[in-house]
Amino acid sequence: MDIRVFTDLRFTSYPYPTGVGKHISQMVHGLSEIQGNRVSLLVAGDQTRLAGPLSYLPNRTIPMPWKLAQAVWTTTGYPPADRWCGAADWVYCPKNDFIPIRKSRVAVTIHGASELDPDMPKSRGLVRHLTRLRSRASYTRLVRQAQVICVVSEFLKRQVVEWFLVDPERVHVVGNGVEPEFFEAAKRAHGCSGENHGRPFVLCVGGLNHADGGDRIIKAARSLLRESPQMRVLVAGRQHDQEMLKAAAVLPNLRLLGYVESSRLACYMRDALALFYPTRYETFGLAAAEAMAVGTPIVTCRSTAVPEIVGDAGIFVDPERSDSVVEAIASLQAQSTFRDDLIDRGRRRAQAYTWSAPVSRLQQVLQRG
Repeated sequence: MDIRVFTDLRFTSYPYPTGVGKHISQMVHGLSEIQGNRVSLLVAGDQTRLAGPLSYLPNRTIPMPWKLAQAVWTTTGYPPADRWCGAADWVYCPKNDFIPIRKSRVAVTIHGASELDPDMPKSRGLVRHLTRLRSRASYTRLVRQAQVICVVSEFLKRQVVEWFLVDPERVHVVGNGVEPEFFEAAKRAHGCSGENHGRPFVLCVGGLNHADGGDRIIKAARSLLRESPQMRVLVAGRQHDQEMLKAAAVLPNLRLLGYVESSRLACYMRDALALFYPTRYETFGLAAAEAMAVGTPIVTCRSTAVPEIVGDAGIFVDPERSDSVVEAIASLQAQSTFRDDLIDRGRRRAQAYTWSAPVSRLQQVLQRG
């Protein structure tokens, strides 16, 4: 198959790669490794030096800067970009980016659209309102044009079908993958994070913000300070709300780690008593999959895509009730057999989240056409 890849290459070259950026790099690389595939990039004029981990692939330049191309295409649907695609079998957009194509078949992966979710709070103001309108227009064009719509979870598939009235047969769940260093960390001895082994901790990933449940993390830390003062709460991530930062600053048992690269994050997960994951909006649950690969139990909530990823490998709590969070953490400390059982279940489930699995699913979908 001749596959042209069109995406925002900034996501593959950030110094702090996101889950979406990892998905782009791993899926495109995986397709390029399959015998019989010919994979190349369609690159916006101002992104020719941003290919990053995909720079080894041949590319064709679209003579428009990224933002201009997206503004024009999502607003008008013109001009068609077939002149830069050649006779491609597929144009593949691994990150819900819209490019108007008339001759080749189009496959797109949607990772989520929290700005369109009616259950998520909306920022006010004209700019935010216009951004949501543009986002809806872009997604609408995406799903109307694409022959294949991929998503990363069953939860997100239900949202796409409901929001855009899409035939469920056109939507395929390809999932996500976990970096190899998380599986490798499962074999390492405890203490690899460098944290004081005598002072246990739970790990949170994302940041102190509404979507990641930052307020729930702060409430749990307050309760742990009263009930289990030796237990610490470590937060990996950079996206914090200012008000939550102020509330966290007075808690001696809560520490912000900032951005932690994958190999180091795997060590923190290895040493954590549990991953506390009180997310409000998650279309996959990458941190949960990573924790299972490492061999760390998960204390989480039944929201969005998390239950389908965690399954029976975690403890589900009401994150608004900090006493239930404290009780779950205490049970993991007190019952080693219970914790070991959750670890075993998680490691078994994590085998489904190697990168080869979503690449294989995508390849099969494209071959069926």
